[in-house]
This record gives sequence, structure tokens and C-alpha cells, in this order.
Amino acid sequence: MQQYWEIIANFFNGRLSPEKITYFSTNLLLSVAVLFATYLFIKLFSYLLDRTLKEGGKEKQIFSDNFIRSSRTFLKALLLYGGYFIAAIIILEIFNVMVISPGDLKSLGANVLKIISVLVGARIVINFGKLAIQQFFERHELKENIMENRRAQTLEILLQSVLTYLIFFLAGLTILQIFNINTSAILASAGILGLAVGFGAQNLVKDIISGFFILLEDQFGVGDFVETAGVVGTVEEIGLRTCKIRRWTGQLHIIPNGEITKVTNYNKGPILALVTVGIAYEEDIDRAMEILQNECVKARREIEAIVDLPQVQGVTDLTDSSVNIRAVAPSIPGEQWTVERELRRRFKYALEQAGIEIPYPRRVLYIHEET
Repeated sequence: MQQYWEIIANFFNGRLSPEKITYFSTNLLLSVAVLFATYLFIKLFSYLLDRTLKEGGKEKQIFSDNFIRSSRTFLKALLLYGGYFIAAIIILEIFNVMVISPGDLKSLGANVLKIISVLVGARIVINFGKLAIQQFFERHELKENIMENRRAQTLEILLQSVLTYLIFFLAGLTILQIFNINTSAILASAGILGLAVGFGAQNLVKDIISGFFILLEDQFGVGDFVETAGVVGTVEEIGLRTCKIRRWTGQLHIIPNGEITKVTNYNKGPILALVTVGIAYEEDIDRAMEILQNECVKARREIEAIVDLPQVQGVTDLTDSSVNIRAVAPSIPGEQWTVERELRRRFKYALEQAGIEIPYPRRVLYIHEET
């Protein structure tokens, strides 16, 4: 390098020999040629990237437009800075300036290629995984129709996030191993930290895990009428940590998912409306059952919430003052209480019109008169 400073000093002092002028000019022209070739190389490959990596706009394409755009920008930046960096090393080599040895340059280039391969491979795996998760939920939602939309979207986003963090974590460990960094200590520290966080926030972890399995197993969904954690009402929202249930009187209960140990769901298939009617011991039981069954047939035609013909099952109990007869009616989930109220009203009027007594408590007073 010192000889070039001498050449420059002699050039300004007018003491530069023709051989040195030729030598310096040749190296300078070679440097300009390297820069020009690098510029053309960068332009050519940028054009090829624009032609190859362009947004397709297809609904079922493997890579999203955002991923293609980001990849193109990343590769262009890598090409620009990497190209001029290599050009600078070549120019310094032309002027016999040793910045990095060929062996170190080869090792650095190999490591850079490995890192790029790891990042690109991780991104490809993530995109394939996200596409597989999306197609899985779309297939179950459209064909089998067993998943509620909101639950399916929540699970889909959750699984995609877990996949993304897991793949990038593994990619980060792989990159550290490329630079010969021991990752065992990092994994051990992460395990100890995770254990400490787990003990400190065990209720939060419990709520999140319980919420995940509530969504995964489809225990209940938004709009279902359920009974859980001492609360009976309609589910308004399901999250990973809490769920919101509103009672029929208007109160909104926010329940941590970790407290949900048993759930009674009134919306899983048809449910029975149960009505018990008592008649006096003096009445004809068979006649009373016939009247109630006729009223059930009539109710089936007139009440939309009844999905099948109600049945009078018979005598269920002999109490102190009445013979109890039970009737059941398959109903739409959530409408069983409305059906029960309507059937009681109809049974009461039908028995009254038939002259069949419905017993009720009586008190008889005896007045004793002294003579």
C-alpha cells in the first residue's frame, strides 16, 4: 500500500516514471472495469428477480404475495451490498492490498450461503405449514360443517403462530451452530427460564392450555346455552384465557378457562322438554293420559320449537295428594323451557275442559261449638 502513496506523491511532484504511470493506470482501469461489471451484474440479476419473483394473485398459490415481495426486496439488497463488497475486495486485491485471505473469504462466503439457505428453508417450511393448516380448516368447515367459524379462525391463527415461532427458533439455533456457538447452554437457560415463568404464572398457563383444548375439542361455542363453573347462560365470547357467559337476566360472567372443569351444553342435539302433571286419585288415569296425548299431537302441529311428536310416558310418582303423569317433547336446543311453559298451559286447560281435577293443597277447618 505504501508504494501507491509514493506513486501519488511522485505524481504530484512530477517525478513519476512511465512504467509506474502505466502500472497505476492499468490497475485503475481494471478497478473501473470491475465496478462497471458489478453494476451490470446487479442490474441483470435484479431484472431477473423482478421477472421470476412476481405476485401471481392466485388464491391457492403456495407463497403469498407478501412473502414474494419481501423475498424479492431481501435478495435485491443482498445482491447490491454483496456485489459491491466483493468488488471492493477484488479492487483491493488488484492494488495488492491484503484485507482478507482467500481461505477466510471462502469460509465467510460458505457461512453466508448456509445462513441464507437456513432462512429461505425456514420460510418455505412456514409457508407450506400455513397453507396445510388453512386447507385443513377450510376442508372441515366447508365439507363436514362441524366447526364454528370463530373457533376455526382462532385455532387456525394460533397454530400458524406456534408453527412460525417454532421454525424460526430452530432456524436461529441452526445459525448459531454455523458460527460454532454452543447452543446447549442456551437451551438449558431457556428451559430454566421457562420453568421459572411457568411456576410464576401457572394460573395463566393453566387458563391458556384449558382454553386451547376447549377450542380444539369443541366443548361449546359462541351462542351455546351452557352451565359451567356455577353459571348458567349463553356463551358470548371464547378466548384462550377467558370465556364470557351472559345469564338470561343480563349479568355477564367472565370465567377463567382454568376454572372450567365440567360443562353442561344444552345445544348439542335435540333436547327434551319435560312436563309433569298431577291428577287426583279419584280420576281415571287412562282417560287423563289419552287427553294429554291428544293435546301433545295438537301441540306438535302448532308449536314450531317441537321437533318430534311429544309422548306421554305414564305415571311417574304417587304422592300424598296426586298421581303424577309425565310427558316429554323433543325440542330445539334453547327452546325447551318455552315448550314446557306452553305445554303446561295447554294441559291445564285440556284437563279442566274434560272435568279432570288437578289437586291442590286444601285446609279443612272444624269448628267445635260448646253447648
